[in-house]
Amino acid sequence: MQHLLFRVGSEIFAIPADEIDAVLPVPNLEHLGHASEHFVGLLRHHGRLVPVLDVNILQGEAPCRPVISTRILLVRSSDGALGLLVEQAMEMMDLHNPQVLPDELTKDRNWLTPEIFDTELGLVQSVRWQALLTPEWQALVAHEA
Repeated sequence: MQHLLFRVGSEIFAIPADEIDAVLPVPNLEHLGHASEHFVGLLRHHGRLVPVLDVNILQGEAPCRPVISTRILLVRSSDGALGLLVEQAMEMMDLHNPQVLPDELTKDRNWLTPEIFDTELGLVQSVRWQALLTPEWQALVAHEA
């Protein structure tokens, strides 16, 4: 299955391509001062407000830098939409035959699946972005729909 790869520090992560609605350059976002640190703002996309989260901060790294490869991955499910701010979102790769990590290695990060792929680029971990779409974000997205 095709995945879009991106980096956080020295680690590589992947999201299945069929879960991505759009890969967007980073526009000006609507900021909310009282939100959590990893929330970087609201994206206005086709008349809807979409929360955007910085994946670098979620992973305990410095915020995404405003470089040419920084993008917003717009992902959508029946529960709503979410924007993921990521760096180095530049490569698609066909990933097969994942190995499954023990639960204790991912229990503190519910947004990561236990699946890891061994590739020529190194180890690639799959993202479970739906876990980031909290009931509060779902209510906001539903309200805007």
